[in-house]
Amino acid sequence: MKLKNLLLALAFVGFGLTAQAQSVENNASLEERVAQLETKSKVKSFADKYLNLSGYLQAGVSWADNDKTTFYIRRARLSLSGNVAEAKLDYRLQVDMAGTPKICDLYMRYKPFKELGVQLGQFKLPFSLENDLYGPTKFEFIEYSYLTSLLVRNDKTLDGIAATGRDLGAQIYGGFIHKDGYSIINYNLGVFNGSGINGKDHNKSKDIIGRIIIKPFKGFSVSGSYMYGETKVDGSDYMKSPRWAVGAIYDVRHWIARAEYASAKFGTGKADAFYALAGYHFERPWSVVARYEFLNTDIEGVESQDRVTVGAVYKPIKYLRLQLNYTYTMFDAHKADNFHGLNLMVSAIF
Repeated sequence: MKLKNLLLALAFVGFGLTAQAQSVENNASLEERVAQLETKSKVKSFADKYLNLSGYLQAGVSWADNDKTTFYIRRARLSLSGNVAEAKLDYRLQVDMAGTPKICDLYMRYKPFKELGVQLGQFKLPFSLENDLYGPTKFEFIEYSYLTSLLVRNDKTLDGIAATGRDLGAQIYGGFIHKDGYSIINYNLGVFNGSGINGKDHNKSKDIIGRIIIKPFKGFSVSGSYMYGETKVDGSDYMKSPRWAVGAIYDVRHWIARAEYASAKFGTGKADAFYALAGYHFERPWSVVARYEFLNTDIEGVESQDRVTVGAVYKPIKYLRLQLNYTYTMFDAHKADNFHGLNLMVSAIF
């Protein structure tokens, strides 16, 4: 064979071997890419089902004629949640980074039936309507009512516990007589430490809370709740602090109306609180709301007072919410202390 023909033959063999090797390599790369895509799909499916990350930031500026103008960060919260076992088992972890970092929610819920569910951990107290049914990104106003802030342990003025309306404990809950996506009779029954969030109990007593919500038709609810507790304020003896509340909600497409009354005893002292609100949701991203409320108390160092709040809510997109509130606060004993206030808050939600 001539040298030229031999070289050509070797070149063809070499080209064939190279092409075959490249084909094998391409097939391997394709298989690897398919495997990577399948892995990513499985990870995404797992994360969507079991690892739902969400949160919100609320900040604003407030002014009152009895105080200074100030910018503030109200809440900066991150939440991790998920569903397990076909939505019968779920969990939530929520932390707040505004001010001193703290765990707000840390619980698991198991609901094998619509009539019965069990919740264990740290979560909102099922007392009254506003505390656990209207979260900060849904609530119509910037400041919660006297009833919610002072009688459901959001503010420590009356019983020494400021716990964002939460506690450590367990509850059973559920509903009966199901109709068009809701239950006519709903209940909560829980046992809690009674000492606030992120801490052990300070006494042998436990708080007992029960609530009934009746929805005779869609958009309308009435409720009654009771709470028995024993608390301790500023080194004093433990005091019994039972309280009860009744309320009603009317919430349809455009209109919202809600009212609640609650009464509580703190040792030998007593406090009653009431609020009534009404609002209108326009087709466009605007809402307007108004609320009247009062706090009557004979507890030393706490004045009885009335407050009127009017406000507007603007939500141009899903992830942005702006609220503007005007308030006028009136004191029964010292009318010279009455004051006006303005508050603007922006919520960024993801």
